Amino acid sequence: MKVNIITGPFGCLPPYAIGAVEKLWYSIGTDMRNKGHQVIFISKKPLKESSMDDNLLLHGYERTGSWVKDFVLDFVFSIKALSKMPKCDMLVLNSIWSPILCLLFKWKYRRALYNVARFPKKQMGAYFAMSSLACVSTAVYNALIEQSPSMKSRACVIPNPIDTHIFCNEHMVKTLSDSPEVVYSGRVHKEKGLDILVKAVTRLHEVGISVGLRIIGATKIEDGGSGEDYVDYLESLVRGYKITWVEPIFSPSLLAKEIRKGDIFCYPSIAGLGETFGVAPLEAMGLGLVPIVSNLDCFKDFIVDNENGLVFDHTDVRCDELLANCLMRLLSDEKMYSEMSAKAIKKSAGFSVSRVSDMYMSIFKKVLGGE
Repeated sequence: MKVNIITGPFGCLPPYAIGAVEKLWYSIGTDMRNKGHQVIFISKKPLKESSMDDNLLLHGYERTGSWVKDFVLDFVFSIKALSKMPKCDMLVLNSIWSPILCLLFKWKYRRALYNVARFPKKQMGAYFAMSSLACVSTAVYNALIEQSPSMKSRACVIPNPIDTHIFCNEHMVKTLSDSPEVVYSGRVHKEKGLDILVKAVTRLHEVGISVGLRIIGATKIEDGGSGEDYVDYLESLVRGYKITWVEPIFSPSLLAKEIRKGDIFCYPSIAGLGETFGVAPLEAMGLGLVPIVSNLDCFKDFIVDNENGLVFDHTDVRCDELLANCLMRLLSDEKMYSEMSAKAIKKSAGFSVSRVSDMYMSIFKKVLGGE
């Protein structure tokens, strides 16, 4: 099968550091190639030489900080990508404008799929040229059909994958260490609810329960964090322990090594319309850490409360107390911890790149067979 994958105007391939969509499609497209399909990536050309020379690399752009300007740049890039791409069977689209503009180039492809990686903003009704709208989670799917009921027959859920060769635990279970530690990995931003986490750990120390806290991720505003003032605020909440701060890690293998140092992975996000899937807790589950997450719908596709993780209500005024209770339950019951760890590992194994790639290929074959 011939597959063209168009990413956006701001991220290069192969991806480095940033670009969740680019990372997603680079891994899936590479897997499809390895399975014998002809895959062409159409993406922003990097500044330095790339191993992507057998693909279509175009002049891209840096984000301007203005959504209006970025909107225009997406339009320009989408036109360039569609006009220069070769003919294909399946066209995979990720930029904002390409699902509309592709109608001008209908002779170049047989069917098209749009990857709904963010919560829709009532634009999906305009994407009627798409044969399929692949949502990364049930939460995104529900938002899509609520906003655009006419698109329900074209919508489906295909999750984001994780690298199960790296984020895995060969022992298939993890036991609590003698000096347990809670880990968070992601942007150090207010919307991630890290103040709730710090307050919860402080509560444990106030009642004599010793547990460490390791926070991995970008703190600078230009890198997606909330800046040094937010870091100082988090530090002001600490009583009886020290937060271990770790700079953002872009190598998956090195990130896995750092997360393995912990016992519990906590992702207390309060961003109801910001979190679409939750790759970070799923990767930690693969390593055997038991996850504790906020009560956001995006986590419900892979975390079942009291089975392979714990969920706390981040909207409750006592949310830090509720999170502290979750931490205390795991730290005080080694049997429950180990059982949840084993189930977390087993669940994460179902989100391999190969399996998700096959899910997309199944959709491709279905829509192509409908001709």
